[in-house]
Amino acid sequence: TISFPPPDGEFELMKYRITSNISLPFKLIAIVNERGRNRVEYDIEIKPNFSEKLFATNVLVKIPVPENATAKAKQIKVKGGKAKYHPTHQAIVWKFKRFPGTVDGYRLQAEVNRLHSVQDKPWVRPPILLEFQVPMYCSSGLHVRFLQVLERYKPTKWVRYITQAGAYQIRI
Repeated sequence: TISFPPPDGEFELMKYRITSNISLPFKLIAIVNERGRNRVEYDIEIKPNFSEKLFATNVLVKIPVPENATAKAKQIKVKGGKAKYHPTHQAIVWKFKRFPGTVDGYRLQAEVNRLHSVQDKPWVRPPILLEFQVPMYCSSGLHVRFLQVLERYKPTKWVRYITQAGAYQIRI
């Protein structure tokens, strides 16, 4: 039980962070194959792990590419969302404005070519980064079951849950 005199207007009562027993909102399956010294193939699939009544917003998947890579738009194929190679970020950036919980998943297939270089350094694969927000989804399982406001006036009672990515990384 939390008891306090509420301030006027909207306010944040509680904010918390957990590190275990988390129900992750997305499942990401990444297959990255280096074909020889000049080509890298990607097959990335992302699936929602939340209710079909919910949707994620501003989903961004940042897939790292080797330093000396080049990619053309025709080498990136997506089934859902928009993907583009960003040489300044050394990554393929895959964006979704709205990601519904009803879909079976989306897939990205891409191929990048590596430029020939004098130094043939092995590629150390950085993790895939995932950014998102899922309104009304609580990955910790913590829910407010009862809310009682004892005041003279009639307040609007509501609870907002939001799950957003902190450092959501998938090793490849």
